[in-house]
Amino acid sequence: NPDSVAVVFEDTQLTYGELNSQANQLAHYLVEKHNVKPDTLVGICVERSLEMVIGILGILKAGGAYVPLDPSYPQERLSYMIEDAGLEVVLSHESVVRVLGEFRGTVISLDSSELYAHYSPAELCKSALGLISSNLAYVIYTSGSTGKPKGVMIEHRSAQALMHEMSDWFAGVTRFGWGASYVFDASLQGLVCLFSGRTLIVVPEVIKTQPERLQDYIQSHYIELLDCTPSVLQFWLDTWHDFTPPHLLVGGEAISQALWQRLAGYTAEGIEIRNVYGPTECTVNSTMAHVSGKEVHIGKPLSYMRSYVLSDDACRGLVPYGSAGELYLGGDGLARGYLNQPTLTAERFIDNPYFDEYDPHSSKRLYRTGDLVRYLPDGNLEFIGRTDDQVKIRGFRIELG
Repeated sequence: NPDSVAVVFEDTQLTYGELNSQANQLAHYLVEKHNVKPDTLVGICVERSLEMVIGILGILKAGGAYVPLDPSYPQERLSYMIEDAGLEVVLSHESVVRVLGEFRGTVISLDSSELYAHYSPAELCKSALGLISSNLAYVIYTSGSTGKPKGVMIEHRSAQALMHEMSDWFAGVTRFGWGASYVFDASLQGLVCLFSGRTLIVVPEVIKTQPERLQDYIQSHYIELLDCTPSVLQFWLDTWHDFTPPHLLVGGEAISQALWQRLAGYTAEGIEIRNVYGPTECTVNSTMAHVSGKEVHIGKPLSYMRSYVLSDDACRGLVPYGSAGELYLGGDGLARGYLNQPTLTAERFIDNPYFDEYDPHSSKRLYRTGDLVRYLPDGNLEFIGRTDDQVKIRGFRIELG
């Protein structure tokens, strides 16, 4: 319904009709004025806002792939990412454009739609653009063991697989509180809700650190579902003494036993809580668990993903059921690889010795996660730890020195 509310930020909102028209106009502008085409990388460096959503959709509708840049990042990191991605166009806000430093490309301000308001609000034809499922949807940078961030290239087919999988999660929920930063791949979950016809409510950054204000925001905006990391959720719950949270989509790091049991209590009261696991290299989520019972786990692979628990020797054999091994992932969610890093791509994305040509979701490559897991008796996967010194804090990958 074009008159239904698509996205809300604080006291402003856009209907689906308004959002679609503005994103289409931006897309026409990018194609006609800046020659954006399939696999063209376009940067977006904005604060949380309605324009953030318009910008992402405009890039995708133009056939390009968006590269999210956090304006709070150090200028040196942003400059490296811009150079590494070869960005020639960056969408931004006037208030943060200074962080782009000496960027010599084109900066397009999203503060006013006047720049592209006279362009057509009609949809661009995918076939005319030459857009196919193997083209890039986005490139998201993660931390690297060398200290340099690395760009993970995700294709449309992988994003579509996630969207189809998640479209029937949280049945009946119509208002999604979007907490994830758009520079994390977890933010794609918000777009999934938007593309399935729900109302996307952008949670302001400052509110996420103030549980009392967040509680008011949840209530005043009638948020029914919220995404978050376990550590942030723990921080909120420690303040929300008599407030029952909405349905929850939790991921980005391991859940403690104490938090799991606390969440299982909410589940018993009718709150739906899903614990999702997945590296950026596998398009957000690879496994999912309904939080209930006493044992902490990351669930089972999504329908289009395949999991293998393998030994750490050269033969990479399947470990005995219940034994610890490194988790390798295959399936439709696998990234194309790392941008401009063929050696690292070959190291982390290996040939699949268990490829099954009769399985439509079996892939010829596997991603080596570096995560130690084991199968529980019920078939769920338990996360044990890392094979290296990497830890995750509030969704950030941190390489310990």
